[in-house]
Amino acid sequence: MIATRFWIGLLGLTLSVAALVAYLAVSMHDRLGVRMAAEGLSADSRVVSWYLKNSAREGAAQLIRFAGNDSVARALASANRAERGEVDASTRRQLKSTLAKIAQELPRDEAFDAIFAVSQSGEVVASIGFDQASDPDFELGGYPVVADALHGYVRDDTLVLDRLYRVMARPVEFELGQLPAGAIVGARVVDDRFAAELSERTGAAVAFYNGGRRIGLGAPSTFDRSGLDQIVTDLPSLENDADYRDKGRTDVHPFPDGLAVVYARLPGEAWKLGAGYAVARHAPRVQGIGGVLKQADSKDKEAVSALALLAIALVSIGVGLALSFVEYTLPLKAFKQQVKALSAGKATQLIVERMRGPFRQLALDLNLALDRAPRSALGDDAPIAVGFDQVFGDAPASSPPMAAFGVPGSVPPGSFAGLPPASTEVSAPQYGQVSAVGFDAAAGARGAPPRRRSLQQPMAQAEPAFPVAGSAAVAMAQPAVQAEHAPAPAHLPADAAINGSDVEPEWMQVYNDFVRIKQDCGEATEGFTFERFSQELRKNRDKLRRDHGVQRVHFSAYVKQGRAALKAKPIRD
Repeated sequence: MIATRFWIGLLGLTLSVAALVAYLAVSMHDRLGVRMAAEGLSADSRVVSWYLKNSAREGAAQLIRFAGNDSVARALASANRAERGEVDASTRRQLKSTLAKIAQELPRDEAFDAIFAVSQSGEVVASIGFDQASDPDFELGGYPVVADALHGYVRDDTLVLDRLYRVMARPVEFELGQLPAGAIVGARVVDDRFAAELSERTGAAVAFYNGGRRIGLGAPSTFDRSGLDQIVTDLPSLENDADYRDKGRTDVHPFPDGLAVVYARLPGEAWKLGAGYAVARHAPRVQGIGGVLKQADSKDKEAVSALALLAIALVSIGVGLALSFVEYTLPLKAFKQQVKALSAGKATQLIVERMRGPFRQLALDLNLALDRAPRSALGDDAPIAVGFDQVFGDAPASSPPMAAFGVPGSVPPGSFAGLPPASTEVSAPQYGQVSAVGFDAAAGARGAPPRRRSLQQPMAQAEPAFPVAGSAAVAMAQPAVQAEHAPAPAHLPADAAINGSDVEPEWMQVYNDFVRIKQDCGEATEGFTFERFSQELRKNRDKLRRDHGVQRVHFSAYVKQGRAALKAKPIRD
């Protein structure tokens, strides 16, 4: 079934190629997804940096409310005239009250978490939202962002105090042409609320970190926020990243679940303290070949041509069924028909030429099994059953009655009284009728197909009698046909058989037993002479000697399926 096997192999190859294409497509998709995520993260990082600067400008604009207030300016000018640490308490309370009042007027989304009023010496005169500022040793003049504001500049920075803060500082003018009376510093805590506000306005997933831990997180609703907790595993190694150390931003850091992260430093004072932020995105990935079906949405499925898939499936199934029908069903049907004819008796053998594929070999083996007589499971030494018709062919349908005895010269040589010679009465065996030497028993034992030999050549003319006691010729004794258990044929003397030809002594007994069994089974014995019998036994013996390498072969007669048959058993001495 070459075509069917070719089709199966082609289908297997097609599936392998399809799987290869699918794996390549998944890999290409994932790699493209990482590239797109990298580009998106670079954009997100720039957007976050822009937002931080823009929010600082907006915060500095809100500080004008404090810096332009006359009460704030006079309070700071009064504090500048006093010695450090000796500012009047009433001045401090009045300034703090003024700061709180102005802070309440700010929009909620632009409010500050802490407000500081700083004198020219850097001392915090009053503050709201930061309890640590009440400590006499607390001051902000040493921070560059505050120092610049005290010199008339508007600045923003990220400071690490008790927490991480985004701060904006603005000078407070009191007298024209003079140094500012002080500065107003507004601070916003960098926490989850700050990160959520940033994420809402930019659409980026961002996490702030400081001191090796995450301090703020914000992400869109569609983003898995738990993935951002993984950034802490990368924080200890950031200082070893050359891009992060020199440029302030890393390349894409991929995580096993498809999360891609870019780290960036916060500008200003916090740069050297290791504070920064991370933007993250999930790179588009396909979870294996099976993930293609799971992750495909309705639009993806609409792009697939169901008609084309159905046509490919139907054509493949049709070709496979057609090949199976041609190479399996039809030969099987022909084989069944011949087996049915064989079982019905309409045929004696299978016609091998009409078989195809493996059925040809089956038919050949079955024919050989039919030709070969059944053997027992005892191996090469087991008896070989030989039927009478297999050895001698069918007896003639009508023959004159045999005489009970014959005398030399009373009948033609090689025949009984009133009968033609035996060699002219017996037809050659037909195809399929084999003798015990019609196959190679040794080869059959080795599992190889038996070898046939032609039996079409006519039997040799049998001698009419064996010499007895020197030169005396005695006719073969033949039993008369009786209705009930006819007497067995007379025995020839052993020395006559041995001296007359290459005949084993026990063959006469085998002959007598065989004739008796045939008579008991109601089979015809006309024309069945010892000469023909011994000639075939001799051929069988010689053949078995050569095939099995033995010196002796023992023959015996028995009944097989209601008919007389012979067994040949090689004997190893």
